[in-house]
Amino acid sequence: MNSKVKKYWTADYWTLETPRASFATRGGWSNEDVDVVPQEKRTWRAVDYMWLWLADGGNVGTMQQAGSIVSLGLSWREASVAIAIGNIIIAAAVALNGAIGSRHFVPFSIASRASMGFYFSYFAVVSRLALGLIYFGINTYIGASCMLIMLEAIWPSLRTYPNAIPASAGVASNKMIAYFVFWIFQFPLLLIHPQKMRWLFFVKSIAAIVAAFAMLGWAVGTGGAGPVFAQTATATGSAKSWAYLMGINVAISGKTTLALNISDLTRYGSKPSVAYWQFVFIPVVYWLFSFIGIVIASAGQAIYGTLYWDPTSIIGLWTNRAAAFFCAFAFGLATLGTNISTNAIATSNDFAFLAPRWLNIRRGAVLTAFLGGWATCPWKIQASAKSLTTFLSGYIIVLAPVVAIMIVDYWLVRRTCLHVPMLYQNDGIYRYQYGVNWRALATLLVVVPVNLPGLINAIDSSIAIGNYAYFYKASWLTSSFMAAGVYLAFNAISPPRQTLVPYSVDSEDGIADSKDVSDVVV
Repeated sequence: MNSKVKKYWTADYWTLETPRASFATRGGWSNEDVDVVPQEKRTWRAVDYMWLWLADGGNVGTMQQAGSIVSLGLSWREASVAIAIGNIIIAAAVALNGAIGSRHFVPFSIASRASMGFYFSYFAVVSRLALGLIYFGINTYIGASCMLIMLEAIWPSLRTYPNAIPASAGVASNKMIAYFVFWIFQFPLLLIHPQKMRWLFFVKSIAAIVAAFAMLGWAVGTGGAGPVFAQTATATGSAKSWAYLMGINVAISGKTTLALNISDLTRYGSKPSVAYWQFVFIPVVYWLFSFIGIVIASAGQAIYGTLYWDPTSIIGLWTNRAAAFFCAFAFGLATLGTNISTNAIATSNDFAFLAPRWLNIRRGAVLTAFLGGWATCPWKIQASAKSLTTFLSGYIIVLAPVVAIMIVDYWLVRRTCLHVPMLYQNDGIYRYQYGVNWRALATLLVVVPVNLPGLINAIDSSIAIGNYAYFYKASWLTSSFMAAGVYLAFNAISPPRQTLVPYSVDSEDGIADSKDVSDVVV
């Protein structure tokens, strides 16, 4: 083995240099992608976050979300109201939590140390990382469905391509080919640094808007309004009330992960106010695309005689191969945008946080592509019993309380004041006791078990849990509001005075010795 090859197998080659600006206690505990974002890299304007949400919202999942809510027994109008309310609530959570990033320029992993404690923050990060890797694979598999339509539009013979993969694998050969092609197409885009990702979101948002409105125009022009708009609610009385609540919960739940790690994106904001624009962008974008999904599904039923809430199912029936290709391309691009913004950026940041000596965001993206894309075997997850996918979607009963804890801690307990250098130091004020904020830990121990019976019942309906099922019908709402109340109560009983500062201490303040904080601690 020659010397050029040997260097790749040495630890020194892969070790990252920690910049001098780092506040970490020791070398290798931070790197450029984990540190405070410098002024020259804070380039995201408010409009760039609009492109982000358009690229994220204009996907297949958003457009078929209304179908899952209508199936609860609501009419299309009532489903639209539930979607609007749910997106307003989650938009508030995103804006409030995103302000930590836009005001202090730190990623979610570092920001969580203030409320969770220096070492307990790793629990939140690892939880988000594991879920992010799994959902990265699932979204890549969804994107492969669009890729398959594109490939079949070019080579129609792919529809009848002989399958050489065992049925137990849960995927056919033609779908696996499409998966591989989509993964290859996605891989180089993952390597773009988040600070420069805004241009990618701009292109994807334009493609998603054009495809959605083009398909909307075709659907209405060909099939009219369709029968869905004439249908009334099937649920009545208290059942309808619970259906409303469940619909709101459905609209909220899908964006919980972004509400948690939104600081990974808002830290690149040019102004602190960019975080608050999310409260406007999210409800408008997601309600618009959900409504478009209702219209297309209703018109599609009039055209084909079957109700398809998934727009790609309708595209797959088109005989115009060029139209099928370009629409599938646009929706595939939108799905890719969702995968990057919701999963890849978060997991890449998490990897950089967990091993800053060895991993930066770009290396984390490579790990995400291989571990999330292949090691998770998403085709097996999609083909598996309902129990696994139910468990994954039910994991919000853990993540939602963490979001609530971070928001309450920052806005009510600390009154928006953080000592940023101390967030990087294991012996600083955010160490608490043994690196754990007992208030956050106790809150999770109180709140999470409340929804566990509902999650178990959702996985296996044969297990009777009585009225506990009602808590789980609104799992995000019950988890979040209970966590906020419990955490606030613990802080009122035992305030964390040693971690409170009367004003924010940021990297620009020029503190000579950031370890000496006796003059700023309340």
